[in-house]
Amino acid sequence: MYTQLIEQFKTAQTAAAAAYGAVVQAERDVFSDGLTEYSAMEARSEYKVERELETFCLRLLSRLVMEASRKFAPAGGRIEIDQNHELDRSGVDVGQALRKGNVPDLDGFWQHLERTFGGEAGERVAFEQAAKAIINGFWLKPDTEIKRTSSAVILEKRVTSQSSFHSKGQREVYYSSLQAVVSTFDGLATFAKKHQFGALAMQLRNFSVHRLTFSTREKLSFTGLEIVMFNDKWQFKFAHDVGDALSLFISEFGAEYLASRDRY
Repeated sequence: MYTQLIEQFKTAQTAAAAAYGAVVQAERDVFSDGLTEYSAMEARSEYKVERELETFCLRLLSRLVMEASRKFAPAGGRIEIDQNHELDRSGVDVGQALRKGNVPDLDGFWQHLERTFGGEAGERVAFEQAAKAIINGFWLKPDTEIKRTSSAVILEKRVTSQSSFHSKGQREVYYSSLQAVVSTFDGLATFAKKHQFGALAMQLRNFSVHRLTFSTREKLSFTGLEIVMFNDKWQFKFAHDVGDALSLFISEFGAEYLASRDRY
């Protein structure tokens, strides 16, 4: 299926070469001379055609990985797939195949992705990646003490902020902290969806930290979660049922990674 797309592209290249060649010949006939530096039409070099084919194959390959990330992720979750790593594991080498005059076996690569991430395997990968994002986000270690009050389970995340350029008297997340906040929210959203906290999952997924401005000690309120924002940290206050479920989620899907952080 996917390999056939490459065959179709090669056929299109052949047809294009013939069409371009016809224009070159027509120009020669009109001016009664050969191809000169003043010619309007350029004949496409073999190198350019090869590069065009390789670019198409690589773009198609990236699209396959994106499709697998979407298709094999659990509902409301996501999977990060390392394209180069999976290519090595599958034995597919696009450049080598093209140099030998062969069509890269992208159907075989897709079958590898299906075996690796399809069904429960993909869900497991997504949950492990979410647990890792949460552990990294709150800088958790095996000996981290989780604060628990009568109303909440509390975790703190370092988030650097600066004075807002757009809203006087307000603050905004410093650019170096933006991706870390996004990753933490994504991880929490995946956890929330798995444990049936649907409203919280949707709220976290739809929240945009890039447009956020806030005052010190201002709060963000979600279903089962309140976040108090300070200048250099955010305090996440989870309702007890959410916090307890989060602890179970990390124990089930992040235990190995959490244990490895003892070395840091």
